[in-house]
Parts: sequence; C-alpha cells; structure tokens
Amino acid sequence: MTMGDFVAGLKKPHIVALCGSQRKGSFNKLLLDSAVKHLNANGATCEFVDLADLKLPMYNPDDEAASFPEAAKEFKKKLVACDGLMITCPEYNGLMTPLLLNALTWATRGEGGMYDAFKGTCATVMATSPGKMGGLRMVRSLQGFLQDMGCVVIPTHCAFGGAFKLFNKDGSIKDVRANSSVQTACSQLIHHARFEANRDYNCKIVKAIKGQKVMGEYGAVFDVL
Repeated sequence: MTMGDFVAGLKKPHIVALCGSQRKGSFNKLLLDSAVKHLNANGATCEFVDLADLKLPMYNPDDEAASFPEAAKEFKKKLVACDGLMITCPEYNGLMTPLLLNALTWATRGEGGMYDAFKGTCATVMATSPGKMGGLRMVRSLQGFLQDMGCVVIPTHCAFGGAFKLFNKDGSIKDVRANSSVQTACSQLIHHARFEANRDYNCKIVKAIKGQKVMGEYGAVFDVL
C-alpha cells in the first residue's frame, strides 16, 4: 500500500467555517468563501454556519438557567462534532467582533463540559482589513482565546491588508501571494484535522486528554454562584 492509498482510505475531516462579520459584502466573508472552496476541493468537508442566522441573544446567565436557546444547543453540537474550525473575522479595536464572541460564549455553556466544543479541535484564524495590518491584532488575540479553550491552533498569521484591492469582482482573491497563503493555511488545517478525524476515541490516552480541565474551566454558572 502506498502512502497515497493510505491517505485516500482515511475519513475526511469535517470543518466548520465561521465568519465574525454580518455586513453585506463583507471582505472577511469573501476570504472565508475562498478558504471553504479550497477545503472542499482538497480532502475536507466544510460546513458554513451563519452566526447572524442563529439570532442568539446576548449571553446572560439568567437566560441560561431559565430558557437555554435551541440555536445555541445546536451550534455547540456542531462544534463538538467537527474536527476543525476555519474562522475569519474583522478586527474591532484589536479584538473579535461581538457577534463572534457571543456565539463562542454560548458554545461554552449548556450540556456537556464547558470546553467540549473546543478541546482537541484544530483551528485556523484569518482576517482582512483595509488597513495595513489586515486585522493581525485580532488574529493573535483570537488564536490565544481559542488555545485557552483547548483548541489546537495552527500557527499561521494570515492577515491581509488592503482589502479593497484584494478581491476580484467574482469574489476570488486577486493577490497571488495572499491566495497562496490562504491555500497553505487551508492545507495545514486539513493535514492536522485529518489526524483528529481518524483518532481512536476508545483509546485511554485520548480519553484522558479530552477529560483534562483547561485554564478557566469550571461548570454551570448556577452551580458555582
């Protein structure tokens, strides 16, 4: 058996794609669309989850105890089941958008462990912006945020400035170097997520890793107040 035959026989990794922008014509949504096309064409299955369509209320512990949103439950299930995350997001004062932060916060609540939706999941973060830094501060802060929740963050710094000139009219990436960087980041995510997709989850070591608490993890809010 060749290495190619072996890889071909592996389960395809399932990637959930998220965009932190809900603006019509969002540059970061165009960036995500390019990434999704590459992921689907190179050995992964990719599912886009529209965070705006979830219509999640601003997180409040009172809502969690009284009436947990069904959309939040379904969102967490999708994250628990996936092998990788591809996230693009605008930079708001150096940080992720409230839309993305609120969705990720709801995904740490509800049934199961606080960080079950993130532990061991491979994640890639990208951004674009009209400014020269391209959202790099947001990329770095979100990478740390995800890592603290247990994600295996792929150390790529895909932040592209000059967003007004980055895309063709059809939404494809015009800049050759930027397009190459996106393809490389996607290939790295597929490589690592494929390993996650084909783990033996009955293995005692894997169970021990998944069962470890990570920094800041506690439980239901109403159990500790």
